[in-house]
Formats: sequence, C-alpha cells, structure tokens
Amino acid sequence: MKNLKTYLRSGGRFAFILLLAAIIFSYAMFQGGFVSWFVFYSLTPFLLYSLLLLSVPIKIEEVQREISPSKLHRGDSATVTVRFQNKTWIPLIFMVVQESGIIGDYKGDSNQIYFVGWKRKFAWSYELEDLKRGKMQFHGIRFTFTDFFGWISRTKVVEEDNSVIILPKLSTIKYKPLQMQFEHGGVAAPFSMVKDTSLVTGVRDYQSGDRFSWIHWKSFAKNETLRTKEFEDRQTQDIFLAINQSSAKNFEKAVDLTASILQSVIRNHGDISFLSTGEKREIFPKLKSLSRLEKVMQHLAIIKPDSKQTIDSILASEMGLINKATLVLVTGELSVDLNDFFKNSAKFARGIVCFVVTEKGEKAIEKSLNVANVKVIHITEDKFENAFTEVIKP
Repeated sequence: MKNLKTYLRSGGRFAFILLLAAIIFSYAMFQGGFVSWFVFYSLTPFLLYSLLLLSVPIKIEEVQREISPSKLHRGDSATVTVRFQNKTWIPLIFMVVQESGIIGDYKGDSNQIYFVGWKRKFAWSYELEDLKRGKMQFHGIRFTFTDFFGWISRTKVVEEDNSVIILPKLSTIKYKPLQMQFEHGGVAAPFSMVKDTSLVTGVRDYQSGDRFSWIHWKSFAKNETLRTKEFEDRQTQDIFLAINQSSAKNFEKAVDLTASILQSVIRNHGDISFLSTGEKREIFPKLKSLSRLEKVMQHLAIIKPDSKQTIDSILASEMGLINKATLVLVTGELSVDLNDFFKNSAKFARGIVCFVVTEKGEKAIEKSLNVANVKVIHITEDKFENAFTEVIKP
C-alpha cells in the first residue's frame, strides 16, 4: 500500500511537470513574440532538471553516526556527527538531512539543510542537551531532495541504527564506614572478621580445620612439625543496598544516589550487595570489581518505578540476606508501611539506614520512629557527597 502511494505521488508530479511544460509551450506558440519564447526557453532547463531528478536513482552511501562522548550520564550533553557520501551522478540542489526516528527524551535540533551541487562528502553535527537517564535509540537517516522551485521532492531513508545508554548522574561521595549514633550512644555497624592472606604475621602450631594451603612448609622441612601461617585479621563491613521502585516520587534522584553509593563503596574496597526491587527483581551480590559495577550501572540506567509490590513486602521477603548485613535503603518518600517495616524488622537486621531523597526546599515530613538500630536521613541532591557523614551524626 505504501509503495502504491509512492508511485501515485511520483506519477502525479510527473504529470504536473508535463502539464506545465505543455502550458508554457502553448503560451509561446499562440502568443508569439520574444517575451513568450524567452519564458519558455528560460523555464525549460528547470523542467528538464525536475524530470531528471524524478527518475535518476539517488545514491547516498557510507553513512556513519558517531556519538561523543561515548559514556553519558543524566543531564549531560552529547554531540552526534553523521558522515555520508553523495554518489548520485547528477548535481543535487537542495538536501535536507534529518533523523528518521530517535527513541528517548532529548532536547536539540536534528535536521540540516544543504546546497549540494557537486559536493560528495558531508559531515553533519548536532547537539543533544539535558539527556534523560535510559536507553536512546537512533534509527535511520532521512534525506530529502528538491529541485529549484520545490516542484519535485525525493526522499531516501538510509538505515543506520545506533543506541546509547545514559547512566545515572554520579556524585562523589566521601566514603566512611557506616557508624550510626543512636539514643544509647554510638554503635558501629556490624563487622565480620576475614583473613587477609596477602599479609603473613607469623606461624603457629597446626590445628584441626586449618586449610592445607596455609601450612608453612619451610618450618615443616626444618623440624618435621606441621605449622600454620597466621594472617592479619581485616574488618569487613557488609552493606545490603536497595532502591525503592514502588514509588515514582523523586525517583531519578534516588537512582543517582544509589549509583553514587555503589561507586563510592566499591572504589574504596567495601563489601556491598545490591537489590533492584522493580517488576523484574534482580540481586547483585558481593560487588567488588569495577567491571561488575559497570554491569549494575547499566541496569540502573534502565530501571523504572514499576514495582507492583510495596517496598516493605519486598524487603520482608529478603530478610535472609538483610539480617547478615547493614540494610541501606534509598527511597523518594517515607511511607507508613515502610515505617512499620522498620519497627517490625529492626530486631532481625543488624542496622538499617534509610536515605529519603527530597527536593531542595521541600519540607521533610517527619514520622514518629523510635527504633534502636534504624536511622532515617532526609537528603537533598546537593548533600549527596556527605551521605555517609550524615549517618555518623548523632
């Protein structure tokens, strides 16, 4: 059906050009005189070019799209450069280049007009401003060509698919081990002792249960007595981070804070796991490396506040993981159900920190919450860098 419309449109334009030529020729024949024939001969080249443009194959090749920078965060601007070559054998007059389809939120113009002539190589750049978090998809490039007077218009779409992920906006958070101040004094968030096998502090007699790899073989070679290496004990702090995806309020900034916390903890060699509470729930346990952090960032780039369950019911179902670590929850609002969850589960969790992201100037609605190992912190975007410091405050 689409091809039929295209053929009918082309046929109509062809008939219009022939009719116009016939009218001008008839006018010159019947009117006679210098002026009539001057008009006829003056318009004939334009009519012939229009017929030629209508029938000649348009060849646009080597189309490439480049997006710079390659790594983008919410609020950034990007430069899109489209390069292509015109290999049509006739000179083209006017050409309009535009994106045939961009899926994603953006600001900026995405079209350009050229006077082509015999020019072959083109590079067209435009800016995308104030990018929104998510996946932006680019489809084809649309080329529109017209003759001198706009009698004939030709359109060609070249498929050139690209996509780019816009990550959450990151803030540099000053990392400090979580230590919460409660009514009964300062309580450090729970630590677990692990052996740092890169630091040997001495040897001792072998005991049942020691690992085979810990045996000190040099000592055994000297006196034929099994001895075991002693290693330095290192304190590790397990954090279980979750984001509330059942509320859309301040969700974008809540995602930004979540991503910033993950980056800060992992870059400072902390122990953290992450729970995405959306419709497709996903857990990222024991995040250590920057490569795994990048995977979580890609996930945070596309999450939405689409959870059909309340955050308290989701957290309640994950108590087996939460009671082994300090729960850090990021949410855009503090609901009554969430307050009830804190009261009921505080005795099972080692410690709970809830960051409630608010808009600057927005009044924090305080809800009565008097639980020993739960701390609720209302925080605005300009205070993200002091998130861990806020936990330490009494």
